[in-house]
Amino acid sequence: MTRTAKHPKNDKLLSFKSGMEGAVWPPLALGARATLVALLYQLEETQWLPRDKIAAMQFTQLAVLAGHAARYSPNFRERLQKAGLTAADIGTPQGFKRLPPLTRRELQAAGAAFYCTEVPQTHLPLTEVHTSGSTGEPVTVRKTSLSSMLWMAMSFRDHFWHGHDFSERLTAIRAGIEKQEGHPNWGRPVNLLFDSGPAQLIPTVTDIKEQVRLLRQFRPQHLVVYPNNLAGIIDECQKQGEPLAGIRRVTTLSETLNPEFRQKAEKYLNAKIQDIYSSAEMGSMALQCPVSGLYHVMAENILLEVLDSEGRECAEGQTGKVVVTDLLNFATPLIRYSINDYAEAGGVCPCGRGLPTIRRFLGRERNLVIHPDGTRFRPAVGLIKFYEVVPVNQFQFIQHDLENVEVRLVTERKITAAEEDQLHAMIEACLGHPFRLSFVYFEQKIPLPPSGKFEDFICKI
Repeated sequence: MTRTAKHPKNDKLLSFKSGMEGAVWPPLALGARATLVALLYQLEETQWLPRDKIAAMQFTQLAVLAGHAARYSPNFRERLQKAGLTAADIGTPQGFKRLPPLTRRELQAAGAAFYCTEVPQTHLPLTEVHTSGSTGEPVTVRKTSLSSMLWMAMSFRDHFWHGHDFSERLTAIRAGIEKQEGHPNWGRPVNLLFDSGPAQLIPTVTDIKEQVRLLRQFRPQHLVVYPNNLAGIIDECQKQGEPLAGIRRVTTLSETLNPEFRQKAEKYLNAKIQDIYSSAEMGSMALQCPVSGLYHVMAENILLEVLDSEGRECAEGQTGKVVVTDLLNFATPLIRYSINDYAEAGGVCPCGRGLPTIRRFLGRERNLVIHPDGTRFRPAVGLIKFYEVVPVNQFQFIQHDLENVEVRLVTERKITAAEEDQLHAMIEACLGHPFRLSFVYFEQKIPLPPSGKFEDFICKI
């Protein structure tokens, strides 16, 4: 391929840390790092392929994945039989579109039969991810070492696209961080290949006022945060009458970043915001283009469809349901998986990349919980381990006032009083306050509000 001005060269890849003593230039990577560097070099080229070439390679990979899943996943084999399809059919656009999308409820019901009983040795070890997204429907997904490698590669792609300066100070406020602490570097994947500045980690369950205090103390130049958490930070800074100084870049993830809030936040912080569309079970699915602001689908491992109510592909500018396929997960066949999000289809991007585009994503929001003493934070309700007590198919929390929270549940069976007590304790620990919890049970599905947008935590205060 001939590289043009539209296809800029990534100089950062020429300056990674060498893994071989004495070999400073050219730098040399060994073992898994060498695999990661090789993958990054490939991604530098594949992003510029024509869209039809990318689609053709996706279906080549999909045929291999479908063949493996048909042999080793009882549930996927049954899906094919019910649809009157073979694994070879899935490797063609026509056959692929005949496979009905998979719902989260179907994934829950399949249990262990959903997973592949054998996984290629080079893809081991396996890890399990428990997630609900913002849909309130917990699922468990098995991921491979290749999944981890791809997550690291797409993280680097985001850094490279947006010209992130690894020498800067970084603060990350996100779920899964157990305690507030400092680190000498940005951690994985950056520290595998590059030196970096220090990092600060803050759990989302930290009170917003305390988050602001910690941010003022550390003075990061780069902030990674959820949109609603960022809204709480800006609101607190405005109350204090003092903006956050020094932030140059903000990366938002996991929730909807609406255009109005983006504009407000960028103006207030005097910083550029870039958004990542991701989920725990699928990893990074789409990154914002540094040229146009459109979201580019990570098509090397994600096939993303936007479908209308009839199951047809949406045209540019149309809004539909997001259905995704993980092309490289040989442990959990997430093939045509309806992730319960909505998106507006994009068109050809002026940057010249052939990666498909999405104009915007809709439908992922979460409010902040408020304690009687005024403490506010983003509750990590998606991390509650319901499965350790009872099979919960869907959940939703509604905070009606400073003392009362309604807990809405759909369970596979009627739960006992002792199990409800256990859930009460888990929820109380997550929310960080002894709220009065009222449990309300639904048989099939928690009803949607008139807006049609489901939120797993709603604060009505």
